[in-house]
Amino acid sequence: MAPRRRRGGPEGSQDGNSSETDAPKNRPPNTAFRQQRMRAWQCVLTPKLIVSIFTVLAAIYLGFGAYLTYLAFTVRDISIDYTDCLSVAPRGNGTKAPIPADNIKSHFPSKALEDRPSLDPKKMSTWHVEERNVTFEWSGITAPRNICVISFPIPDELPAPVSFYYHLNNFYQNHRRYVNSFNAKQLLGDAVSKDVIDGSTCKPLDLDPRNTGKIIYPCGVVANSMFNDTFSNPYNEQNSSDYVMSNKAGDISWEGLKDLYGETKYNRNDIVPPPNWEAAWPNGYTNDTKLPDLKNWADFQNWMMLAASPDFYKLVRKNEHEPMKAGNYRIEIVDNFNTTVYNGKKSIVLTTITAMGARNIWPGIIFLIVGGICLILDIYFVLSFFIWKPRKLGDPSYLSWNQPSAGQTGST
Repeated sequence: MAPRRRRGGPEGSQDGNSSETDAPKNRPPNTAFRQQRMRAWQCVLTPKLIVSIFTVLAAIYLGFGAYLTYLAFTVRDISIDYTDCLSVAPRGNGTKAPIPADNIKSHFPSKALEDRPSLDPKKMSTWHVEERNVTFEWSGITAPRNICVISFPIPDELPAPVSFYYHLNNFYQNHRRYVNSFNAKQLLGDAVSKDVIDGSTCKPLDLDPRNTGKIIYPCGVVANSMFNDTFSNPYNEQNSSDYVMSNKAGDISWEGLKDLYGETKYNRNDIVPPPNWEAAWPNGYTNDTKLPDLKNWADFQNWMMLAASPDFYKLVRKNEHEPMKAGNYRIEIVDNFNTTVYNGKKSIVLTTITAMGARNIWPGIIFLIVGGICLILDIYFVLSFFIWKPRKLGDPSYLSWNQPSAGQTGST
């Protein structure tokens, strides 16, 4: 095979051959920048430096871990599992039954429980079921519903801000098909056509399953599976007054979420509610009912903020200004959401909030563990380098980057 001529070389030149005139032309200038002789800091991990680094890391991690752990233990909260309320609690206003102690978790100062033994949540909490007419806030419909009435004591004052959550267990909002099952333009208020909705990511809840041809609004599995238990304000039985907590958009949901929703432009005759919303809209979107106001419906907006794990909390009420006094309280829950069909559980949670949020001891524990590891290594290096006959260290001045380069030597 004939030899190839070097690209860019003169006529007659071949691979591996270059003329004498090419060398000066292609050679980079003999400068510190072009010859990579610029001075740079080189880290030499001496024993003193290693010990200093681990000392600083241990101090930071242990200090921050202790602070996070302290914040976690200052949180006061109570959690009550009411999954089996309708099936276990007695029915009727005159009969009450104690809530099983395993259903209740609380964190209060031990002194408060000792001073007020009659306000021990695990021993004094009760529940019962009543049936009466309830008006659904977002539809205006009044219908008979089962109400789980939970009475519980608060042994110590909960300082503001006080947050009211519901807690769901074993509910997977992070499934691949589930997270895509909605139509953003429809939620924004646009009257998305039937042709667009049909067969979209909302499927199988895109059109009325009763074959009326009407569009489901809002479409998709996410909206259909919305948690629809409703909660009253905690009622103080000593003062005969409500501890008022806000459930407005912007108070319990991010202010910017309202921009993702709007008043629908659909004609109410062209749409139907999701199947699981039948309790609030039993006859569909009629002239006697209100259409769902998604822009101001904070509970719906929070539900559409999908959780990453199957064990999650959603905020339903909040009081940022007034403390919750010690005493006996009652909460009425319109029990609509059945968690037993998927072996799940549901709870209510009342808690105070710190700079790091609600009670979570694990961040502090993790920081303490890492800080402890750094401290152990620090002690080991101190013993190894300064007490246990360490080997003699070399002189860092003999390292290659501390020596003058050949170019610098020749230029001097």
